[in-house]
Amino acid sequence: MAPTSVIAQLVAADKASRQKIIEALDKVSQWSKQNEPEVTRYAICIPRDEADGKPLWVIENYDSQEAFDSHMASKPVVDLITYFGANATLFGGEPTIATSELTASFTRPEAVNVADPFITYASIEYKDGKRVKALEGWKHVASETEKNEPSTLSYEIQKNKDHPETVKTIEVYRNIEYFKEVHIPSKAVQENKAKYGDETRVSLKHAFLKISAGYLVKGKNTSSL
Repeated sequence: MAPTSVIAQLVAADKASRQKIIEALDKVSQWSKQNEPEVTRYAICIPRDEADGKPLWVIENYDSQEAFDSHMASKPVVDLITYFGANATLFGGEPTIATSELTASFTRPEAVNVADPFITYASIEYKDGKRVKALEGWKHVASETEKNEPSTLSYEIQKNKDHPETVKTIEVYRNIEYFKEVHIPSKAVQENKAKYGDETRVSLKHAFLKISAGYLVKGKNTSSL
């Protein structure tokens, strides 16, 4: 079974409440890091461009559906759900949760040593019937990026399970300059944009993030390309 990614966008009631949510999530992430080898990512992120101190993202990767099910049934997660249920005023709205299948990915082990990596999260909706071809284009971008961009630390292409024409990407760079000056102008990205850009997609939404707690990688080099 293909690895699974779960991306939750949460909205806190205010900045102080968000910090309490982050601290509660971090307890789970630390337990997971030590006890769940098949939970390969549990990153708690906030926007780089803060507007009101309320949004946060939780990005989780699982080697299998079984690993996800086991995680959700664990005592730390059950306790977390109970805590959030008893403290609903911490939240300022309903969460948005996307579950996806990883179709291409790599993560470099040196990512664990970068204190403030630049993270981009994109959600791309394609026109009817266009996602299959677009995914092939994205796989090529991921492959070329792994071969040619040593400071692109992680790259994931995800096939959203809930929306049949949506692709998600999670990209991690050593810094924003590398993203803007090396990755974006690269031949693979520009060719992909020309083939599967405005003519084939309905919408493109970006979030630029930084890690606040949890972990992006456990230290081993992984690739599914």
